[in-house]
Amino acid sequence: MAKDFRHLNLFLIKESFSAEPFSQHISDQADVSEFPLVEESGIVGQLFVKNSIERRPNWADTLDSVVGKKIENLGNRSSSAVLFLKGDAGVYALVFGYGRYLLDQTRCVQDFGIKTALNTLDHRTLRSVDLHTLEEQPVQKKAQAPRDAEVGVFGIDILRDILRAVTGQAKKGVSLFQITGGDAMFSCSVNVPSNLLAALCDRIQQYYRESTYKENFAWVDNVQRVKDEGEISRLDELLCKAIAARSKDIIITVPEVISWDEVDGFSFTRAKNDIQPTVEAERYFDTLGEVSIDRLNSDKVFVSRAGANHDISFPVYRCVYFEIVEADGVRLLFDGKWYKVNRDFSSRINESLDDIDISDIDFPGVFVWDDAGSAKIESEGDYNERVAKSESFHLLDKKLIKTNRTTTSIELCDLLTPKRQFIHAKHRKGGSAGLSHLFAQGTVSAEVTVGDRAFRKKARTELNKISAAARDLLPWRSKALILRSFS
Repeated sequence: MAKDFRHLNLFLIKESFSAEPFSQHISDQADVSEFPLVEESGIVGQLFVKNSIERRPNWADTLDSVVGKKIENLGNRSSSAVLFLKGDAGVYALVFGYGRYLLDQTRCVQDFGIKTALNTLDHRTLRSVDLHTLEEQPVQKKAQAPRDAEVGVFGIDILRDILRAVTGQAKKGVSLFQITGGDAMFSCSVNVPSNLLAALCDRIQQYYRESTYKENFAWVDNVQRVKDEGEISRLDELLCKAIAARSKDIIITVPEVISWDEVDGFSFTRAKNDIQPTVEAERYFDTLGEVSIDRLNSDKVFVSRAGANHDISFPVYRCVYFEIVEADGVRLLFDGKWYKVNRDFSSRINESLDDIDISDIDFPGVFVWDDAGSAKIESEGDYNERVAKSESFHLLDKKLIKTNRTTTSIELCDLLTPKRQFIHAKHRKGGSAGLSHLFAQGTVSAEVTVGDRAFRKKARTELNKISAAARDLLPWRSKALILRSFS
């Protein structure tokens, strides 16, 4: 390997903070030592190194107990560092080891990593992608290919998936290697001496400023970052009100894919020693007191890791998942960033929906009533049962049928009409995730019913428990099927 070949993990400090002392970009909770740079380095900047101490892993006590004494040499020590560089175009942070956890990442440009990667990658050479899927439960996924591949190989759903990170090779004319970009951090390998690192960072920032990613990755803008500070403040205020009301729609989750085999548990600021196996929003709310965005940014979710020299932590604000449905679209918070659905994208979806025939079934309304000042709404199960009785439909709600085409048993539908209409019902709550779930139910049921003869046989058996007439609504042969799903 060439002497000056090195792997770099780079953050860009926001321009509004670039004139401040480098020490201001370090997290308040980081225990670090500061080192000035020698003039011969050719770098204007500062180095910060974590003050690391040896720590016995949590599992050491288990081993001690089985041998009857304390086992020596089970301690470990890890190193982390941040090197700040001042270039002609900005201030940068190069992180080493777990150095990114030493940074105050609220001071970093949040889309620097992913956007720079998309502008520098050859779209035909992707090796891995990290995704966040917009669902009722936030799902984080990582997919990896054994060799260079195009984006279609990874099965990305452009209707629901937010691209969090991507890895691949540089396109022609970009002298970088092994490119990875995820949120605020851009990683690459380069062959460059230390005295040219600042100039290299300036060149990488130029890639960030480009928009060439639109040629092959335009779909990533279907869901866009909210960048207007006034809009972010308005949404943050709505978030604080929801937290103060202890809304069940608030989810707190670790914002990164983690290795669960290394995790002992999770805890919060003001209850750090109360380590639990899962992250529960209610536990945090119990310790919170007054709600503010500053408090959410200063409070931490701690991840206690088995055998690690130190735990890692994330600001609670980065861990909140929250969705707001408004007249002009959906806003959602994830990983400390507000997103909105692209309006043009919404328009195209609406145009597609306009082509779908509206059901001629006259569905009864949902019962809503007041209970001691609290609005109550009829449950999904009660609604399905009432409609089945009043309309003489066959009730199939919660009647699960096994199929080898899905990971779990599924419902044929909630209600089946004498005209072979499959009705799927879902409460209109929980934002767009519920609607997405409804469409997914209808799609999966239709595809499995048409394509899986064994499933149709099991479904007919279930229908026969209702009546022979219900059974015969589902023919043996798929070509005889006429499927229509309504909500």
